[in-house]
Amino acid sequence: MADRIENFDNGERALKKLDESIMNEPEYQLPEPSAMMSARSYKAKFIEPLITKLKSLIKTLFARYFKAIDSYNRLNITNANLYRTNERLEKANDKLTRENENLRAENKDYKLLRKVFGSKQIDDLVERAKSEKQSKQREKRSKNKDLER
Repeated sequence: MADRIENFDNGERALKKLDESIMNEPEYQLPEPSAMMSARSYKAKFIEPLITKLKSLIKTLFARYFKAIDSYNRLNITNANLYRTNERLEKANDKLTRENENLRAENKDYKLLRKVFGSKQIDDLVERAKSEKQSKQREKRSKNKDLER
C-alpha cells in the first residue's frame, strides 16, 4: 500500500511538473510577433515548432497512458488469480484445521488407552493389527496375481 501511495504521489508530482513546464518554460510559449513579421513567417518560425513539440509530448503521454493501462490490466489479472489461490488455500487450511482437531481428539483417546492399559499392551495390539493388515494385503495381492494369470 505504501508503494502504491508513493507511486501515486510521484505521478502527481510529475503531472504538476509537466503542467508548470507547459505553462512557464519558454519552449512552450508563443512570443509576441515582431512589428514587421508576417503571419506566414510567424507560423513557420514559432507556431509550427510549438505544435511539433506539443504533438511529441502528446504521443509520449499516450504511450505512457497505454502502458499504464496495460500494467493495470495485468495487475488486475494477477490480483484475481491470487484471490482465487487465496480462497483455495483458505479452504484447504480449514479442512486441515478440522482434520488436525480430529487427530488431536484421537491422539487424546490413544494416550488415555496407553494410560489405562499400559504402553506395552497397546504397542502389542498395534503391532498385531499392523501384521494382520499386512497379511490381508499380501493375500489380496496374491489373489489378484492368480486372477491375472
